[in-house]
Amino acid sequence: MKFIIVLVTLCFVCSCSSTPPHEEPFSVNLNSPRIEAGSVEVYLDNFFSPVNLKKNNLSKATITVYYYPAEDAVCLYFNVLYVRCNQFWDREGREAFAKAFERYQEEYEQRKLAKGGNRATREMYGEVLGFFAWRKTDIGIRAQGNPKIKLGYQFKNQAVFFSTTQMESYYEDPISRSRNQTSPIMAVYFTRAQAENLIALFKQENLRSLQLPPGGSGGTGGYVEADMDRF
Repeated sequence: MKFIIVLVTLCFVCSCSSTPPHEEPFSVNLNSPRIEAGSVEVYLDNFFSPVNLKKNNLSKATITVYYYPAEDAVCLYFNVLYVRCNQFWDREGREAFAKAFERYQEEYEQRKLAKGGNRATREMYGEVLGFFAWRKTDIGIRAQGNPKIKLGYQFKNQAVFFSTTQMESYYEDPISRSRNQTSPIMAVYFTRAQAENLIALFKQENLRSLQLPPGGSGGTGGYVEADMDRF
C-alpha cells in the first residue's frame, strides 16, 4: 500500500514539473506613449480571392511595428477586411517567437519540415498568450482580449512559410450584450527574411534604444520558399 502511495505521489510531482508555466494575461493601455519601431512585409490570407483558391491565396501586406515602453510591449498594426488590428507581444512572447523561428530554420535547412496538414504544423513550436485590440469602424467600440498565438509553419501555394496563428478572442462589452464580439482566427505568414526582420525589431537592445519624440506622444498614434517581392 505504501508503495502505491509513493508511486502515485511521484507521478503527480513529475506531471506537475513537466507542465509549462502558465503565462499570466497582460494588457496594454492603448493611450500609452508609443514609438514607431519600423515596419515589416508579411503575407496574409486573401479573403477576396475566389472560393476555390481562398485556402491558399495570399496577399502581401505591410505591418507597422510600435513599441510601448510603459508596458514593454510591441504592437503589430495591420488591417484585415478593413478591421484595424493591434496584436501585442510581451517580452516572453517575443523571445518565444525568436526561439520558434530558430527551430524552424534548423528543420528547414535539414529538410525535416512535415508536409502534413497545416492545422498540425501551425502549432509545431508551441504557443504564447497575446493581447489583441481591434476596431471595425471609426466610431465602433474598441474590443480587446487575450488570445493564444500559435507558432509554427504552413504550406501555401506550394511554398512554406513560418507562421503565427492568432486564435479567437472573445470580447464581452460591459455596457451592452449587443456589442459583444469574437475576433476571427488570423494567421500571419513570414518568409525567412521577413521573420528575421521582425526579430531584429523585437530585440530588447533595439527597443530600449528608441526614444520618444519631444512631448512624449510617441507619434501618431524540397521546400520552395516564397519570393520576397492606431486607433
